[in-house]
Amino acid sequence: MLARIARAFVDWLGNAGARLLHDRVVVASADTMFGPTQVVDVHDASGAPIRVLEVDGTWQSATYLDDSWCELVFPYHRLFARAMESMGRRPRRVLMLGGGGYAFPKYLVAHDPDVRVDVVEVDPAVSRLARDYFLLDRLDQMSPGSSSRVGTVNMDGRAFLEGSAGHARYDVIANDCFGALLPTRSLATLEGARIAKGRLAQDGIYVANVVSALEGERSRLLRDVTRTLREVFSHVYVIPCSTDEPDVEDNNVVVASDAPLAPEGAFELSCGPAGDVLRD
Repeated sequence: MLARIARAFVDWLGNAGARLLHDRVVVASADTMFGPTQVVDVHDASGAPIRVLEVDGTWQSATYLDDSWCELVFPYHRLFARAMESMGRRPRRVLMLGGGGYAFPKYLVAHDPDVRVDVVEVDPAVSRLARDYFLLDRLDQMSPGSSSRVGTVNMDGRAFLEGSAGHARYDVIANDCFGALLPTRSLATLEGARIAKGRLAQDGIYVANVVSALEGERSRLLRDVTRTLREVFSHVYVIPCSTDEPDVEDNNVVVASDAPLAPEGAFELSCGPAGDVLRD
């Protein structure tokens, strides 16, 4: 079912250019570190109202505007949640690298009264857009003080990890740092993976969104990322948004941990060719 939902959403995104000519309201605009950014209101294929953070023409985050305001629009965010469920315990401290519209932090806080999420977003302008336009204030309307459990640090994700040695460790580190469709290099390398692991609690998990094919020439990025993480973690899994077209680039969630996990739909990417270990 999730694969069908994911594919339907991806197909809709593929036709978004034509649709949005007739279904697009620009709510706000700003210049950010990653290019011109707009907050855009649209509707999905079912007619549900959605607000999108569009950075230099690329959709980076989204929220529903109706009663589903705290649910997840993007399928790969749902896979982040699935990976966390496989831990067998409720995480108390989560680190989100890359804030965007704060969709995943908002979801976590809305669904767990005890979790705290620290968001590291390099651009203060993006954080302001999230606070002003992506319904974080509804957390307090639902439960007074809930928004205080979403903390913000405006700095580079790798720099934050390097500077947080000795601080409280995280049960989950979720990496959603992107420039266009490419992950931030400094977080994808062997050195970045080692630093991330050092910030995890015992049996904590590291999850990352990787846009790549599962097979063929376009799968190189996924193979490199998984190969690199295997140098650091005992277990590395891939949860694809869809397996219908394995040679086509799509969102995939990579899960790394020293504890064995069994997320639904996950597998260990083992068929060749092996990727390269990415280094600084």
